[in-house]
Amino acid sequence: MTTLGATATFSDRRAQLNATQYQGLSDQGLTDDKSPVPRSPWALLRPYRSRVILACIMLLATSALALTIPKLLGRTIEALTGANAHKLVPTLAMWMIAIAIAQAGTRIASRVLLFNAARMAEYDLRALLFRHLLTLDSKYYREHPTGDIMSRLTNDVQTVRAVWGPGLLNLVNTSFLFTVALTLMLRVDPILTLWALLPYPSMVLLGLAFGKQIYKASRGVQDQLGKLSSLIQEDLSGVAIIKSYNLEKSRLEKFAGASEVLMDQNMILTRVRGRLVPTLGAVAALGTVVVLFLGGQHVIDGRINLGQLIEFNAYLAALVWPTLALGWMISLLQRGKASWERLQAILDSEAEIHDGPAAPIEPASVRGEIELRNLSVALANKTIIKNLSLKLQSGTTTAIVGRTGSGKSSLISALPRLNGVPDKSIFIDGQDINQMSLHSLRSMIGFAPQEAFLFSTSIGNNIRYGVERRPVPPVDEAGYASAIMDAARAAGLSRDLEALPQGLDTVVGERGITLSGGQRQRVALARALATEPKILVLDDSLSSVDAETEREILSSLAELMKDRTSILISHRLAAVRRADQIAVIDEGQLVELGDHDQLLAKQGVYAQIYDTQLKEGLLGE
Repeated sequence: MTTLGATATFSDRRAQLNATQYQGLSDQGLTDDKSPVPRSPWALLRPYRSRVILACIMLLATSALALTIPKLLGRTIEALTGANAHKLVPTLAMWMIAIAIAQAGTRIASRVLLFNAARMAEYDLRALLFRHLLTLDSKYYREHPTGDIMSRLTNDVQTVRAVWGPGLLNLVNTSFLFTVALTLMLRVDPILTLWALLPYPSMVLLGLAFGKQIYKASRGVQDQLGKLSSLIQEDLSGVAIIKSYNLEKSRLEKFAGASEVLMDQNMILTRVRGRLVPTLGAVAALGTVVVLFLGGQHVIDGRINLGQLIEFNAYLAALVWPTLALGWMISLLQRGKASWERLQAILDSEAEIHDGPAAPIEPASVRGEIELRNLSVALANKTIIKNLSLKLQSGTTTAIVGRTGSGKSSLISALPRLNGVPDKSIFIDGQDINQMSLHSLRSMIGFAPQEAFLFSTSIGNNIRYGVERRPVPPVDEAGYASAIMDAARAAGLSRDLEALPQGLDTVVGERGITLSGGQRQRVALARALATEPKILVLDDSLSSVDAETEREILSSLAELMKDRTSILISHRLAAVRRADQIAVIDEGQLVELGDHDQLLAKQGVYAQIYDTQLKEGLLGE
């Protein structure tokens, strides 16, 4: 019943998270999380406090039952010398067996309740972290390696969960056992108790000293683990480059070096922990030696009887494991503290790009007219776009061209506010984009980047993500299938799908690794088209296909681009000649504007690029 109840509670909690915590992501876009950030890991256990309290009660019952057995054991020893031994001893033995069985039941219940609560809090913490990561903008991910973030969401979260589970369990158990056992020991023999406790102050001092060392060593282990995870993630993502450049040896050496540093950090932690437990155990053993020596003297002197000495020793034995566990618990708490600080650093990070105050925009009212007014964009304290002004009429196609590094992609990334832009510098339908909600703004834009990213699922599912983002998605699976196929056809994927054995159901692998570069770009283009955006942005999204295929795809897109504002970036001028206007960017500034013929007549930057590509045979003329 307990396990079933825990499962039901977990399912309810997950449903609540999906309904409330992620509502802002699905319904309103990547809005800022206004909920208070927990300052302590214990705050995340509050939703399960009734379960934790019940678990603690069960723990106290377990310890209380455990401490009942020494009393019965002492009475049994005394009864052996009495006249009624044949009656009392079996009865006392049966009582000890019954108490042991009851103790086992309460022990199991306490662990099921507490560990399940810790698992559910772990789920909440991981969900909270991931939700917060989705609200952060691109600057955060430029400054923090992916592998380090992954390490925090796995290893550090698990360490914090261990504090909630075994850590809290041993903290409650140890505190109760020491309090009650010492009280019972004082009742048996106060003098003997004081001698038995003589080594314990030194244990507290040792625990504090070792705790500082463990915290420092644990932080070093977690930080180095994050660096190693980043290195592995980077190498696995670029394994094709490693092989093509014969970098296996150098990357292996770098991996071995990082692994060795991690091993050294772990060895430092292991040595500290290895000294802690034996040291505490040795100090505790001194108390046992004292009890055996003085206790024997007290029995000889008649201060206590043999049964009381055995009872006293049983109480002291009950403190052996809590004493040894004290070292492990100190280590666990310090490691948890180090991990929580790393997780807190994520939760304390704030996005620079925030939601605008304006009400959500109805998709049907969007015309798609874009105006840039003295736009400047800076990345990493370097100005990329400088005072650029440009107007894009609704329903027209604007091509943006320029030499490599001129700022074309940075300009396009500013439109959906992937990078921050000054107020009153970009307007859509006359409204400052900084005043719009991010969800409304990004819902207007279908974006197909040059570096096509695909999720590790089927081609059809990758395109389906775009269909699901429509203002009015299809009502049934047949509608989804038709929309996916239309988008695939418009992106020039028809022949590829026919050649693939499973067509749209072909799984593309991580980041689309099983597809060619051109196929990946066309799937990403199909996904952008599937959103039916008012503004379509193609950021050199066909650079991996040949010139003839690019012309065919753009020709098939001509009909789709009539009713929406389209922005086309391409390094091949043959693809942009039919645009309504062509903006030439050079060193972050607009240097030329006009149609193809007008720009050729100016004999400026556009004409120079055109002549170069004509000589290289890139124009198909």
